[in-house]
This record gives sequence, structure tokens and C-alpha cells, in this order.
Amino acid sequence: MKTEICSCKGLNASCKNCFGSGYIQLNESKKNQTNKTTKKNQLESLIPENIDLLSKNEIEELTIKIISNLDLKSKKQMQILNSIPFNTNTFRRDFGSKFELLESIESEKQHLRNLLLTIEQEIILKNYRLQFRFKHFLSDKDVDVTSNRHLKELIREYKKI
Repeated sequence: MKTEICSCKGLNASCKNCFGSGYIQLNESKKNQTNKTTKKNQLESLIPENIDLLSKNEIEELTIKIISNLDLKSKKQMQILNSIPFNTNTFRRDFGSKFELLESIESEKQHLRNLLLTIEQEIILKNYRLQFRFKHFLSDKDVDVTSNRHLKELIREYKKI
């Protein structure tokens, strides 16, 4: 959902569009929804249906591809987090689109982690020795977008590295 500034700019408390808040909730267009479904299908297609027939090298390549994708999304999340000024009182309202983007990236990361769990189960079944090594700080961490404290702690921990 996107927000837009209402024509009354929040000055009319009895406004039927924004109910006095000054912001209108807009539904996403059909084009954006189809883009999201194609992205999800692309993520799901990373693991083939016959994963049990893959060789060790193929599983390793697949794992590297998923981990690099996960690291890239984590890097993007950290860039977004660093661009939000948490010292203001209205950062949630002013940067709502960034929080929505953070949430969508986190759901994509969760999907990638689930794919890694599937691969890990296959590695265990075949008795391969393979360890996952992430290159980014946030790759193996769950980011709670709704908690300001959690986001600030993640930024502090990242800056200590």
C-alpha cells in the first residue's frame, strides 16, 4: 500500500478521504502485483524439482547463488536503514515507503533462507560436507521492521564491525 498526501493536507478533521490525518492509503496497481508474482516465481525456480538428482558441485553452485542473492538483499537493507534518520520524531511517517521496502526485502530474504534449509536437508541426506558462509552482516539475521529499537541496534552492531 502506498500513501499520498490528501488534498486537504490534514487541515480538515472531517475529511472523508484521509479522516484528518493528511495521508491517503492507495492500493497498488495490478502491474506491481504481477511483478511481485513473477519475482516470487523466479525465486522458487532457483531450486529444481529433482534436487535429489543433483551432484555435489551443482548443489554447491546453487548454494553459492542463493547466498550471494541473500547477501545482496542484506546489503540493500543496510543501505536503506542507514538512509533513515532515526533521530526525528516522524521518521516512520516520512519514510513509510522505505519501511515497506525493508519489509518486502525481508520477506524475500526469508524465502531464500527457506531455500537454503531445503538445500541443507539435501546435504544432510547425502552426507556432503558443506558450510554456509555469508558475506554480509544481515544475511543470517531476521530484521524486525516493526521494532525501532531492533533496527537501531542492528545499525549500531553493524557500525562496530
